[in-house]
Amino acid sequence: MTAALTYAFRRLRRGWRSGELLILSLAIAVAVAASGAVELFSGRVQAALAAQSGDALGADLAFTSRAVLPASLAEQVRAAGARTARVVNLPSVVFAGERSLLASVKAVEPAYPLRGAMRMADEPYAPERVAQGGPAPGEAWADARLWSELQVQRGATLTVGAIALTLTGVVTYEPDRGGGFADLAPRLLMNHADLAGTQLVQPGSRMQQWLLASGPPDALERVRGLPLPAEARRLSPAEARPELKSAMDRAARFLRLAVLAASLLSAAAVAICARAQGRRLRDEVALLKCLGARQRFVASALMASLLLVGLVAGLAGALAGWLAQAGLAAAAAQMLSIPLPAVSPAPLAKALLLGLVVLAGFALPPVLDARRAPPVRVFQRTETASRAGAMVPVGAALAVVALLWQQAGDVQLALYVLGGAAGTMLALALLAWALVALLAPLRRSVGTAWRFGLGNVARRRGASVVQAVALGQALLALLLLGIVRQDLLETWKARLSPETPNQFLINIQPAQIPAMQEFFAQRGLPKLEPMPMARGRLVALNGKRVTADSFQDPETQRWINRDFNLSWSDLLPDDNKLTAGQWWTAAQHGQKLLSADRYAVERLGLRLGDTVALAFADQELTFTVTSFREVEWDTFRPNFFLLAPPGALDAVPVSWLASFHLDAARKALLRDLTRQFPNVTALDVDTLITQVRAIVDRVVRGVEFILLFTLAAGLTVLLAAIEGTREDRVRESGLLRALGARTRVIVQGLLAEYAVLGLLAGSVAAIAAQLIAWALATQVMRIPYGPRPLLWLAGAGVGVVLVTALGWLSLRRTLRASPTEVLRAGA
Repeated sequence: MTAALTYAFRRLRRGWRSGELLILSLAIAVAVAASGAVELFSGRVQAALAAQSGDALGADLAFTSRAVLPASLAEQVRAAGARTARVVNLPSVVFAGERSLLASVKAVEPAYPLRGAMRMADEPYAPERVAQGGPAPGEAWADARLWSELQVQRGATLTVGAIALTLTGVVTYEPDRGGGFADLAPRLLMNHADLAGTQLVQPGSRMQQWLLASGPPDALERVRGLPLPAEARRLSPAEARPELKSAMDRAARFLRLAVLAASLLSAAAVAICARAQGRRLRDEVALLKCLGARQRFVASALMASLLLVGLVAGLAGALAGWLAQAGLAAAAAQMLSIPLPAVSPAPLAKALLLGLVVLAGFALPPVLDARRAPPVRVFQRTETASRAGAMVPVGAALAVVALLWQQAGDVQLALYVLGGAAGTMLALALLAWALVALLAPLRRSVGTAWRFGLGNVARRRGASVVQAVALGQALLALLLLGIVRQDLLETWKARLSPETPNQFLINIQPAQIPAMQEFFAQRGLPKLEPMPMARGRLVALNGKRVTADSFQDPETQRWINRDFNLSWSDLLPDDNKLTAGQWWTAAQHGQKLLSADRYAVERLGLRLGDTVALAFADQELTFTVTSFREVEWDTFRPNFFLLAPPGALDAVPVSWLASFHLDAARKALLRDLTRQFPNVTALDVDTLITQVRAIVDRVVRGVEFILLFTLAAGLTVLLAAIEGTREDRVRESGLLRALGARTRVIVQGLLAEYAVLGLLAGSVAAIAAQLIAWALATQVMRIPYGPRPLLWLAGAGVGVVLVTALGWLSLRRTLRASPTEVLRAGA
């Protein structure tokens, strides 16, 4: 074993000096560098984006409970190194003179919010500013609706429970106030120190207690490990806000796509290089056997040499990945407008392991196959059939499985990418074989250079197929992550266009709809299209009476403790997708049918055909579940967990809601709107949309940076595929020159061969990229995507240009060898 290791060291030093192992080492280094840089940078971007999404919760982490949170919990959180702020939400009647109103009272400590910023104004719809802490003791801020319904002015006295507070401002934005329809009551904000004086906190009081926490990642990790008090929940920003969770999920999918593509491309480069290296090793193995080396020594030496290549190149790649992500982070931090957290070395160890896995799966089988070269090869250079057989595909398959398990994080996403790559390989292989059959008659009708180029493709049938597959895979990645990536990202960004609805109107009465539509028309606003909404409470499932205690899941218990919002529609909304069952027909209008969103299905355990009984005021209706839907909540359009057909809710009390877009410069119109329709509640979600749009924009920039490494890996595959057959071209060119062929004809023939291979690979890669992009958009990203005919032309053109250009660069070394050297080597 010592002798084999010593020989491996010598061979490694000699091989690098002669350039023999350089391209294989480069492929390993690129694989590790790409994976390491992508993992490091994407991890930092995701952590930064997750931290930025804390602005929507007012904290990085929150504890919440309907019971009083123990004081010891705040002490434990602070001991862990995090900052805290207490918040209490409870309903209470607020009095202003003779007028009264049921409001949502929120008591906050001066440190609130820990993340993001609260904004206020001196009076409704006046210029707003960032609030420095909450109201002072003895003061209160209220939202515009409370000002309007109580008809108060600045300085008015408001009575909350047993305490009197002075109204000093309008709260225009709270980071942790949801943009949905659950928290519809007018808001009154007060200082937490005044809460005890209200005497509202009593045993059995309906309140929601919050303990907000914020701090560095290590402190938050310790906070997550704290034991939860009874009946308490721990929430992250994504869990608290479904709109942001949807945006973050899509961001993670894009980043994982980049990581997976870079890894697969790097593995392809290693496989191509190892295949060529295995062929070159046969001469060396034959010579060793002539000198008396045993099979065991040869196998040990080859494995040790490959391991040394992997370790040295892997460490170099890890260092390159570290430096690349550091430079990338420095360049991107300012453009991303968010601070990136400190880097962890753990992804580098993972990337180095990836390099060794790729080496073992893709490089080891063809290299070990070289140990079977017979000693007679020293005297007679005949090609022997490879006995690796199943070793190469089995080793590659195992490496791919390990790579997917390590890198993907999303099985569905990985299967789409891998399925597309496998389908492309099969299509490329079939088309390459078909091309060989068509070349025979075609060669007789073209010039000398084209006859030579097409003849090369026909003669090296197996090599041409392998090369076309490798080139096609690389071009597929370049197209998918270059042109198609832009389509996917721009389509995603377009979902939050500047015209996305940012205002919601609640509690519209049916008789007010014509007057309100006239109000919008007179002011040049888009036509208002209200939607009906009924509120019902769940009372029975499949004929069995249920309460909160009927469910074990705490989230379900909290959810069914409040009224459900229902609506009706004759058509399936554009941002809803039917996942099971059938949508109702016109003949079924008026029947008690129900379509449930995925969240309701999961919470209630619904199945098609189940019956759901809902109580609306003094009457109870039973519905049959006929379909399931998946709702895209991040479109900021009115959506409902439960939908019924038209006519099914005619007998229950109904109000209407509407959404529309209003420019910031025209928000004063809301004052006129609420004066004319004082019962209507206006909800401004513009800030929430801005938060989600900011996350999308930053993810897009981050992915674009990460894709630079993926594109570099794709170019490496192209180089490896061309360099892998360079020795064959050197031998053929030398023989042709020895027979009198002119250099110009040889060059033209080789370029014609490259152009044919590039055209074939680029055309099929473009078609595959279109299909994969459609599958990713519709099935994974949940965004619409149509055909891109120009992509097919771009794929063919890119394939011809790139492959021909890289082939031209390799021609210098191909033509450098003299005919005498080639004839001696083949003797």
